[in-house]
Amino acid sequence: MRKGIYILSFACLFTIGALSTGCGDCKNSTEQLDGDESATYQCPMDCENGKTYEEAGACPVCKMDLAEVENS
Repeated sequence: MRKGIYILSFACLFTIGALSTGCGDCKNSTEQLDGDESATYQCPMDCENGKTYEEAGACPVCKMDLAEVENS
């Protein structure tokens, strides 16, 4: 009788452990996808021959606001 309880307890603990750690990879993969869709910015006057920036701001050459460009 005790052997059956030990086996059942082990099976329950194993199932709970597998379910709680199994989705860790899923969360990381969605974070990576969100990071891939970051916006890039470029000077609308193209002062720096197509140079892009990760953050919005002002062009260091002409001081115009950087415009968001589409990622292809």
